[in-house]
Amino acid sequence: MSNGQRIGLVIGLPLVIVLSTFGYGALQLTKPVEIAAPIDFYVSPKMSLNAAISQLESRSVITSPTIARFAARIIAWQSGRVIQRGTFTIEPGTEQFLVIMGLFSRRNLQTATVTFQEGITLSKYAEIASEKIGCSKGEFLRLAYSDSLRQARGITTATIEGYLMPNTYEFYLKTPAHEVLDKLLDEQDDFWASVGTTGTTKLDRHQTLVLASIVEAETPVDDEKPRVAGVYWNRFKIGMKLEADPTVQYIYDLKNPNRTSRRLLFADLEIDSPFNTYKYTGLPPAPINSPGRAAIKAALNPETHFFYYFVAKLDGSNTHTFTRTGAEHQQAVALFRARRRAGKINI
Repeated sequence: MSNGQRIGLVIGLPLVIVLSTFGYGALQLTKPVEIAAPIDFYVSPKMSLNAAISQLESRSVITSPTIARFAARIIAWQSGRVIQRGTFTIEPGTEQFLVIMGLFSRRNLQTATVTFQEGITLSKYAEIASEKIGCSKGEFLRLAYSDSLRQARGITTATIEGYLMPNTYEFYLKTPAHEVLDKLLDEQDDFWASVGTTGTTKLDRHQTLVLASIVEAETPVDDEKPRVAGVYWNRFKIGMKLEADPTVQYIYDLKNPNRTSRRLLFADLEIDSPFNTYKYTGLPPAPINSPGRAAIKAALNPETHFFYYFVAKLDGSNTHTFTRTGAEHQQAVALFRARRRAGKINI
């Protein structure tokens, strides 16, 4: 073999190997994914590129993970992008290379706008999260009642009831329950930091949330919330029982989770529970719902007045008549009952 042949062999053989390798890689990456139906693939905030490729391999989307990782790094280097966090839908027949490229594009993400209303309970949060986001309702509630989450957040009660912040959020579909809960808890932490730790009542955060949850349940009118909070604060200061119907309703709903809420009966006021503010003085041990911003601000700084009672007006305004004495309150209640009997407002 001549020197020229030897040089050609030395140069040509590696070139053939490189071209063959690239050719094999290209062939692998152009193969369609072998799935029978569309699948959702979730990339969590902490998932690395390597981990994402491994997950795709475990779900039979990627057949050559080493080649896929190499291609993904090339894409990241050329585009200057990182893989996006969220849920991607992978369709049957999609080339594996397009699946990898899709991880770097936000256009392929599925999102949902989700509203959690003021005054809802943990169970309702779980229902909405399951329906709108697609996370597990059971896992949501399991975490909400878990010791680990409460300890991590410094919450001393049996659940995180009252610590989730009502608002409208943007979530990626299939976001796991623990990430949804973290976002809802962080939202209230951020709000709490913005309003300060104490108000005129000098109640701590937990006590404020308990009072705010009662206010939230009593009135949907934000302008009225400070006045309602003032009534309960006046009662609390003198050791008077709060006698808040929503706390008793909360007990009934806990005992009857599969029934529709109904109007309270006098017998319900005798239920022996620390949440029964007709039997026990002071605040209940925990919030009865998730209060919104207006209710929390009202509980921090109740309106200063001399009202100790209130009852619904039933005039279509969703507001209440506030009174100072028991006699005045009975007159307002008599008007309330007369309007209800007349059927002017159906409640």
